[in-house]
Amino acid sequence: MNITVEQLADKLKTLPAHFLERVWGYVDALSEEQNSEEIPEWQKTVVAERLDEYRKNPDSGIEMDEVFTKTEKLE
Repeated sequence: MNITVEQLADKLKTLPAHFLERVWGYVDALSEEQNSEEIPEWQKTVVAERLDEYRKNPDSGIEMDEVFTKTEKLE
């Protein structure tokens, strides 16, 4: 999926402030230098379990647009 900076900027303009803060946190995390710390085994286990559940039922997930829409309705 190729997304341009302009498309991303347009999409971000429509988000409520609390979502922008969350997105900013994700961007910060992605732009930080990679940490050399090991991932704890319990985190690996949680991710493996969630991946297994997704593989068993791939239609159980929802698109992020739908998540945002549902969350905005709660406000």
